[in-house]
Amino acid sequence: MKTTIKSVFAVAVFCIISTIVYGQPVDEIISKHIKAHGGIKAWEKVQSIKISGDFTAFSEKNPYIEIKARPNKYFTDIVLGQHKATEGFDGETFWTINPWFELPFARKMNENEIMVTIQKAEFCTPFFNYIQQGFKVEFAGKELVEGIEVFKLKLTRKNGLIETWYLRTDNYLEYMCKSGWGDFATPVEQEAVFDDFRKVGDITLPFYIERIFDTRNTVTEIKTIELNISPEPSVFEIPLSAPIEKLRFLEGTWNVTVDVMNRAGAWANADSTTSEIRYLPGKNILSETISYTRYFPVEKTLNWTYNTELKNYRLSIFDDIYSNLVLYQGNFSSDSLVLDNTEISFSKEATNPPLSKYIFSKISEDGFLLEIAGSRDKGATWRVQQKFAYSRKK
Repeated sequence: MKTTIKSVFAVAVFCIISTIVYGQPVDEIISKHIKAHGGIKAWEKVQSIKISGDFTAFSEKNPYIEIKARPNKYFTDIVLGQHKATEGFDGETFWTINPWFELPFARKMNENEIMVTIQKAEFCTPFFNYIQQGFKVEFAGKELVEGIEVFKLKLTRKNGLIETWYLRTDNYLEYMCKSGWGDFATPVEQEAVFDDFRKVGDITLPFYIERIFDTRNTVTEIKTIELNISPEPSVFEIPLSAPIEKLRFLEGTWNVTVDVMNRAGAWANADSTTSEIRYLPGKNILSETISYTRYFPVEKTLNWTYNTELKNYRLSIFDDIYSNLVLYQGNFSSDSLVLDNTEISFSKEATNPPLSKYIFSKISEDGFLLEIAGSRDKGATWRVQQKFAYSRKK
């Protein structure tokens, strides 16, 4: 019985000592760390940050900007060597434009790129409200790093990623961090060094950050920091490619008048309907489903895309009468967008395939005209057979 009591007492003492040695320093250190950055109340007042300065990569220094906004929004514009790279997060989609990958348009990030962006997007450090974020922090003692005494803290994020932070014992500000990073979307380990802390309003931030990873080295030198700006929400959203942006005139909700060429060769009104053309969220594609009557009820689904290799537009149309998908391609000619299927491969048995052409003209903010023409002589001559007049719904 005495042995049992002694054992219980020993365990209790050990737990108490462990709490004193490992638990209390964590709470105290983090509290003083946040206070050194201005304190919780000061940071809770910060809803957005705009950072401007110089970013050095591949031994070349260029201007850069960085915008952070609550909740969970981020944007940066930097130069990596000979290419400008853009990164963003709108609260739902992490995206980047990085010509190093030979993709001139925005794409979604992979898991490694997302992990890096989350670290860069943090307002303060991950210790700010770390418990609410589901992070775990362990005290790993004191060390000397390059002659500077630091507290060593092991931080485990909610997703299991581990970072080691070194906070100075003299002022509780971060001196160095070792964590996972990315090099051209590939996982690597990094060492980040923080220096030149300055007060901006009621908060304190580092104006110098150097990162060493793989065989590379980047340096961020901040010149100005603006607090509580009002950034345009669109800056965080994944942007359209330039060619697809040119199709912006198609987007909207429309009243549509349908005229057809009758058998007597005269134009006649067939129907009046409505339609909506929208960009698919986060994608370089516009889509429309339109229903109207031309002798019989017709429903068509149209999708506009752009082929970066051939540098032309693609239009796919599914017609529910024929249950058939037709593909068109083309480009802008003067002020009109002209797409046809003259270059589309048909079956070898089709000696005289049905050719058609979609012509978008009279383009303005309030509407446009779509003419559908057909050819029975392999594209030598064309005859307009249908007209769709789109006027924007007020």
